[in-house]
Amino acid sequence: MGKRNVKLAFAASLAAMMMLSACSGNSGNGGNGNGNAASNGGNASSGNAANAGNAGGDANPLGKYDPPIDLSTFRCMNDAETYPPGDSIDKNVWYTAYQEELGINVTNKWTVSTTQCEEKTNLSIVSGDLPDFFPVDTKQLKNLVDAGMVEDMTEVFDKYASPLVKEAYAANNGVATTAATFDGKLMAIPGTTRGLNNVDMVWIREDWRKKLNLPEPKTMDDLLNIIKAFVDQDPDGDGKKDTIGLTMGKNFYDGYAGLAGFFNAFHAYPYTSASTSMWIQDKDGKLVYGGIQPEMKPALQALQDLYKAGAIDPQFVVYDGAKAAEAENQGKAGVHFGYFWNIGWPIDGMAKKNDPSIEWKPYPVPSVDGTPAMVQVPDPTAFWNFAVKKGTKHPEAIVKMMNLFFEHIFSDNAEPEKYHSGTVDGKSYGYFDYAAVQGEHPEKNQIAFRKVSEAMKSGDASGLNPEQKKYYDALKKYQEGDLTQWGGDRTWGPEGSFSVLENYKDNNLIKINEFLGAPTNTMATKGSILMDLESKMITKIILGDPVDSFDQYVQTWKQSGGDQITQEVNDWYAKNHQ
Repeated sequence: MGKRNVKLAFAASLAAMMMLSACSGNSGNGGNGNGNAASNGGNASSGNAANAGNAGGDANPLGKYDPPIDLSTFRCMNDAETYPPGDSIDKNVWYTAYQEELGINVTNKWTVSTTQCEEKTNLSIVSGDLPDFFPVDTKQLKNLVDAGMVEDMTEVFDKYASPLVKEAYAANNGVATTAATFDGKLMAIPGTTRGLNNVDMVWIREDWRKKLNLPEPKTMDDLLNIIKAFVDQDPDGDGKKDTIGLTMGKNFYDGYAGLAGFFNAFHAYPYTSASTSMWIQDKDGKLVYGGIQPEMKPALQALQDLYKAGAIDPQFVVYDGAKAAEAENQGKAGVHFGYFWNIGWPIDGMAKKNDPSIEWKPYPVPSVDGTPAMVQVPDPTAFWNFAVKKGTKHPEAIVKMMNLFFEHIFSDNAEPEKYHSGTVDGKSYGYFDYAAVQGEHPEKNQIAFRKVSEAMKSGDASGLNPEQKKYYDALKKYQEGDLTQWGGDRTWGPEGSFSVLENYKDNNLIKINEFLGAPTNTMATKGSILMDLESKMITKIILGDPVDSFDQYVQTWKQSGGDQITQEVNDWYAKNHQ
């Protein structure tokens, strides 16, 4: 989902009180390409900082500078970003908190649209016109490290990071810091992590399934039959053959209406996002790219069969996420693969109030055979890393800003309505997106789900923090008949999306990319070419090319840089897994 759609999701989810925890821009390409990451910290100029002795030398994670210090950054923001009256990207709740709580004056050197972010950042790197701290992707960070332009943050992080931040970054064997680590040194502070929440599940029009007396999708055959029936058996009851079985868009690895979960059902693991390829171990322990393995072929055959059966909109080849969602919003489509937040967008979490008969239900990805399907995780390292310019007087200040974000968003003292999302004069705002430094606790949502579930069973909500209490209250209201809380039930309830994620985790059904490093040299130069090659292959086979043409694609992929990338990936793996 593109960043614009992420904001729409937050607006819907706020109304349903069910998605306050999704601080990062959920992965995917929705309508505008790879518009991931939450607000992207930014640039300004190196301020006249206090001397090193006043750098919070007591190592207090939230120690305040006295006198205050100045830090510069730059920001890459969505064009559709909105602010409460009187606020802006230069003046908002987070910049005020930096001043009042930490004694840090943050100045934005420049602000650009997310569509211009990569180019503008690259120009700043090449010219050396860098602020004190700034967001970079893993490729940009590698270039900065190679050029000796950024601070080694290893000791600074160890000394100043709060226990909560350290806990979050140590989760899942510390994968969040992997891409920011070079030769054992932490060269940036990881920002918004992709986490383990961003995996596919199957969203189904449950009222249609029940109306047609179809079994729940325990197997892939069950699901394929549901998809076809939603086209052939008039599930909306209008007497016309005008419904779509499987919603798809042109972005095959999106967080909404993508195909990663479909391929996973066949034990195939292609790209995880627009920029990250999925690497798995072969029988000899070597890393291989999942998208060129033979398991792809039966999945491609199944997609072609669905297309021939009229179960896929022929216009999918030109649809972005927003366009693909129109059929569902109009009540004309019944199945898609996507992430937990799809109940906030494109499914309207308030829709049941207007139409009590409607019902969407998320299911785990089923398997094509007797082996349970494992769902692939988009790179669980950071979308963005916050790099600190070499020579910046107070590198520890960036760590303190991360500590503050975690304190106000994730701690037991969190104030989500002030710092995460809120409503002013009936209009919703995502305050989290204004923060110049931000991260995510990869297990936070699942912890909240477990605690809320326990509270619902016991009736005792005394152990819930303010955010969790909101989810609890939403579920209680839904149980009492408040249909405006349907979105909360579909997220945090016993049949909600987090119950699906819990199923994956309880049964070890999550497959993590084995390559977590910065893009290799050949990835940087040829990765986009290879992905485009794959996308065209998938499209052509769905539309009718022989499935065996996949074999020629594999050979072309290898000869066009794939073999070299495979060697580089295995070199990295050998170096980091000794």
